Parts: sequence; C-alpha cells; structure tokens
Amino acid sequence: MRPDRSLFIVEDDATFAKTLKRSFEKRDYDVVVCHDREALLSALETTVPAYAVVDLKLGAGGSGLECVKLLSARDASIRMVVLTGVASIATAV
Repeated sequence: MRPDRSLFIVEDDATFAKTLKRSFEKRDYDVVVCHDREALLSALETTVPAYAVVDLKLGAGGSGLECVKLLSARDASIRMVVLTGVASIATAV
C-alpha cells in the first residue's frame, strides 16, 4: 500500500462501503474497508492510512467517533471525513 494514497473506509453498510471503495479505487487510492471497530483495530496492526472516511453511527450501537479516536491516536496527521445519515443537524454536529 502506498502511504500517501492509503485510505480506510469505516462503514457498516456493505453496499455503500463497496460503492465508496470502487469510487476511491478509480481515483487511484489503496482502500481497506472496515465494517466495525474490531476490523479497524485489526487493519491498524499492519497499516496506518493517510486518509479515512468514517460513518458516524455504526451497527450494533457502534460509534464512528470511537473509530476517529483510534485513528487519531495511531497518527494525528490522518485526514478524516465523518459521514452521517442522521437527519438532525444538531446531532450531526
């Protein structure tokens, strides 16, 4: 994986994750998809990405904010985007 083009997608919706992965791969990113916190921890054992796209609300009560903390703790320079389908602006913020 090329460090400057590495991207983790943390998304529990398999179809959406697959769509995001294809889109980023077309733009020449090396993509790893993690569907939950445990998969993210496992992926971080071998690779620290330059970028991450993280879903705010993961299945089974999982929190994307916890994943953001894990990524930031591993490397504070990772550039991240947090996605949410939450309709409330106050909750999203």
